[in-house]
Amino acid sequence: MISISAFTLDFKKLNVYHYFWITALLILTLGVYFHNLPDNTLDINIHDTYFVIEHLHAAILLTLFYFLNGIGYWLVEKVLKKKLLNVLTIIHCIILFGSFISYWLVFIYSKLFLSNPFPLFDNYDLINKTLLLSFLLIFFIGLPIYFINLLIGIFRKSSS
Repeated sequence: MISISAFTLDFKKLNVYHYFWITALLILTLGVYFHNLPDNTLDINIHDTYFVIEHLHAAILLTLFYFLNGIGYWLVEKVLKKKLLNVLTIIHCIILFGSFISYWLVFIYSKLFLSNPFPLFDNYDLINKTLLLSFLLIFFIGLPIYFINLLIGIFRKSSS
């Protein structure tokens, strides 16, 4: 339990949807914070085509994604009063939160320890590979697990 004067937070009382909503707020906060930095774009190179996305736009998209994941869990658990499979929920959370944490670890590592003597060449290769791997992991494993878990929860008998 964390206690800061009048603010008390007990992590055992938080449900899975709270974690998704907290992460969504964290992503939006980081996106707004990094919005005014000189290098505030996400550059994705696919063969000879560059996709340049502003950090704030990517943050808004990811915030919406995490918020909607939380809404799905909230609807099944609180509104429909159904029980989800804990194993699938844990796997889904590990994939989504692990992707978020691994991106930021790689981002911080590349900014702190990878330097290039040529100033016009950036070190985004490692970051782009991490983003691609995270996207594939979320899209092909995380989302199907999420939808299967929600469907099982919806069609399951009510929890007592």
